[in-house]
Amino acid sequence: MIDNNKQMSDAAEMAQFRFALIAPVIHNLYTDSSRTAYYKRITKDPLTFPDGSVKKISYRTVEKWVSLYSRFGIDGITPRSRDDKGSTRALNDAAIEEIYRLKKGFPRLNATQIYNQLISGGFIPATVNVSAVQRFIKKNDLKGARNPNVRDRKAFEEDAFGKMWQCDTCYFPHITENGVSRRVYAVCIIDDHSRMIVGSGLFYSDSAYNFQKVFKNAVATYGIPNKLYTDNGSPYVNAQLALICGSIGTVLLHTKVRDGASKAKILYDAFYYPQVFMRSA
Repeated sequence: MIDNNKQMSDAAEMAQFRFALIAPVIHNLYTDSSRTAYYKRITKDPLTFPDGSVKKISYRTVEKWVSLYSRFGIDGITPRSRDDKGSTRALNDAAIEEIYRLKKGFPRLNATQIYNQLISGGFIPATVNVSAVQRFIKKNDLKGARNPNVRDRKAFEEDAFGKMWQCDTCYFPHITENGVSRRVYAVCIIDDHSRMIVGSGLFYSDSAYNFQKVFKNAVATYGIPNKLYTDNGSPYVNAQLALICGSIGTVLLHTKVRDGASKAKILYDAFYYPQVFMRSA
């Protein structure tokens, strides 16, 4: 199985390759008589791609890349594969990770008990049927508290600070304020090479706006990263963040669907040691 970090690196290289081709159009620097004339000129001969392959592409392909970049920024021209075929739609990523955590820590918990824990913890709404949890536990053979989908991973680390930042949101306990109990969300960004926390914040909502505030402060303090590595949650998969990253030259990359372990560094360094997070927040 291809390592997830290798796929991420390949996707970044392809995004940069595509951007190099469309940059003259994006910045209105081409000297041809029209955009179409530029597209046809650069696709007249076969192109050498980052993986070493040589292929001839249609000028309309480049035209499509320009359209995608205009709508979604660098994320629009970054290849992404989907890996959610056959997975349950009733349980979100946070709920699935909590199921694995509960089964590992408390192997004797049955599906109904886990279902009740997910509802009380705010991971799923009460409208989700307990059968969804039962099917997930049975399908993934969690009686032994083992995740059968764990991928073999090779050690990977960028060779310098700022090459890549990883980010994630963690569920913290509820806080009662003015008689109202509200969940706290911890947003954190770490540098892949140094594992230093470059941005963090505590919020009452897990929103794109709150993440972008943390990201803005991190960039203002430590500079612009080459790549930003996130999961597929709504705070990270949206047109605004894609445009922000595209405008500052950061390649926005996402994990495979339901592959939380691919961000193990931030989960381990920032959230498994909350005292470190609290010192930086």
